[in-house]
Amino acid sequence: MGIAVASSEQYEKSIRKLFPQGGYWDRQFADPESDVSLFARAKLQELLRFRRRMSDLHNESRIETSDELLENWERVLLDTINHGLDNDQRKGLLLAVGAGSFSIETIRQTGRIFGITITDVAFPFRAAYFGHSRFGIDRIASPAAFSVLFIYASRPPDEETRKDFEAQLLSIILSNYIVHFIYGGV
Repeated sequence: MGIAVASSEQYEKSIRKLFPQGGYWDRQFADPESDVSLFARAKLQELLRFRRRMSDLHNESRIETSDELLENWERVLLDTINHGLDNDQRKGLLLAVGAGSFSIETIRQTGRIFGITITDVAFPFRAAYFGHSRFGIDRIASPAAFSVLFIYASRPPDEETRKDFEAQLLSIILSNYIVHFIYGGV
């Protein structure tokens, strides 16, 4: 999508329309070396640069099309910069966090980015088992705060990858769950 940048001829016509009408101005624009023609051409280049930059910035305002500001997106949403991943993987992580919620597919996608296969995701206990979501007791948090989440995964390639994977996943899940990672299980 983005912002369309018109041709230089269209912008030149638009700049000319900003000047008053009349024979004097028509003669000024007819002479390519007149002050008015030189002024219009100078402003044309600035306008083209401005419109191109507007289009670039529009693309940078969306994670899917961002390239220049990808590190800033990561710094704000992930609180870390992932230099070891390619741009598509980095965007995948950002989109998973930016979605505002997570799913088993988000967990699997995050695992694929780090080369880890997620074999199962289990909720072994329900929030009701803890008693804070029943019997009319005022809750200090949602029932999700009392949930336990087991994530079963294949063995990661190395310790560094495991730590990076767990940190990214915990930043996506936030602090709503007690999370246990089980590698090589199930």
